[in-house]
Amino acid sequence: MSEQKQGLRHPWQLVALREISTKLRDKTFIGSTLFMLVVVMLAVIVPALLAGNDSPDKIAVTNDAGARIVQTADQFNGDDSFETTRVADRAAAEQAVTSGDVKAALLPADNGYVVLGDDEVDSGIQNALREAVTNLGMFDNAAKKGLTPEELQAGTTVQEQLLNPGPLPEIVAEFVNIGLALAFYMTALGFGMMIAQSVVQEKESRVVEILAAAIPIRALLWGKVVGNTVMALTQIVVIAAASLIGLLVTGQADILEVIAPVAGWFVVFFVLGFLALAGLWAVAGSLATRQEDLGSTTLPGQMILMIPFFFSVFAGGTAKTWASFVPIASSMAMPGRMLTEDVPVWQPLVAIALLLVATVLIVRLGARLYERTLLQTGRKLGYREALSLDAS
Repeated sequence: MSEQKQGLRHPWQLVALREISTKLRDKTFIGSTLFMLVVVMLAVIVPALLAGNDSPDKIAVTNDAGARIVQTADQFNGDDSFETTRVADRAAAEQAVTSGDVKAALLPADNGYVVLGDDEVDSGIQNALREAVTNLGMFDNAAKKGLTPEELQAGTTVQEQLLNPGPLPEIVAEFVNIGLALAFYMTALGFGMMIAQSVVQEKESRVVEILAAAIPIRALLWGKVVGNTVMALTQIVVIAAASLIGLLVTGQADILEVIAPVAGWFVVFFVLGFLALAGLWAVAGSLATRQEDLGSTTLPGQMILMIPFFFSVFAGGTAKTWASFVPIASSMAMPGRMLTEDVPVWQPLVAIALLLVATVLIVRLGARLYERTLLQTGRKLGYREALSLDAS
C-alpha cells in the first residue's frame, strides 16, 4: 500500500507519461510529424539542389578574344555561369542560337561586339558580357598607354555600408520569420486540437469519472499540459534537426550562425506560449460533451492563434514591434523581429517577463474552469457559464 502511495505522490506524472505514450502510438501524430519533416527537408534541400544542378549558359564565339570575354564574364558573374562554344563563323553562330544549342553568341562588330539572341537575349547574359567587354577594353587601352590595371582602377572602388543592417539577407530573413511563426502556429493548433479531442473522448466514454475518482482533477490537467508540451517541443526539435541537416548538406551552414542564437529565444517563447494555450485547449474540451461541440468551444483558441500569426507575418514595422510584447503574439513576432532587425536584448527579456506573467494567470484560470466543467456531462457549456459555476 505504501508503494502505491509512493507511486501516486505525483499523479500528474502518470498522466503526462500516458499522454506521451499515447502520442507515440498515434498514427495521426506520427504521420503529421513525418509530413512536416518531408516538407522541411524538401524546402531546404530541393532549391539548393536545383540551383546546383543548373548547367552553364553556353555562349558561342568565333575567336580567342570572344572566348576571353566569356571567361571573364563567368569569373566575375555571381548569378550565372557561362561556357564557351567555338563556332566557325557568323552563320554557324546564328544556327547554334536558333537551334537552341547556345543561349547567345558573342561576335566581333565594327566598334566592339554584338550579342546575338533568338527571340530575346537574357538580361543577365547581356549585362555580364557588356561588363566584361568594357573592363577588358579599358585594360587593353590602358596597357597601350603604359598604365597597369591597378593604376587604371585607382580611386574607383565603391563600398556598401548599411545604416540599419539586418542579421540576414532580407529574403532569407523573411522566409525564416514566416517559418518560425508557422511552426508555432501549426504545432500549437495541432496539439491543441488533440488535447481538446482527448478530453472529450474521455468524457464521452466516462473514463474521466474513473480518473477523477483516483486522481485530482488538476493533476489530470497538469499531466495533459506537461505531456503535450514535451511532445510538441520534441516535434519542434526533430524538425529543427532536419533543417540543420538540410542546411549542412546544401552548404548553407553560414545561415546557422545567425539562426542558432534566435532559435534559443524561440524555444523559450514557444514553451511559455504553448503552456498558456494548452490549458485553454483542455478547457475547450471540458466544455464540450461530444466531438461535434469542439467547433464552437475551440473557436476562441483558434482566434488567439490565428490573429497574432497573420499579424506577426504581415504587419508593418511599428505594429509588429508592439505585437512582439503582447503575450502569445510575442511567441511568433519577437523571434521574427530578431532575425530581421537589430533588437536590443532588453526587449525579448521584457517580452518573456510579460509572457510568463500571462502564462501563469491563464494557466490558473484554465485550471479553475477545468475543475468546474470536466465532470459536467449533460450538455455543452459556454465560457461565461463556466466562469459562473461554483467550484466543486
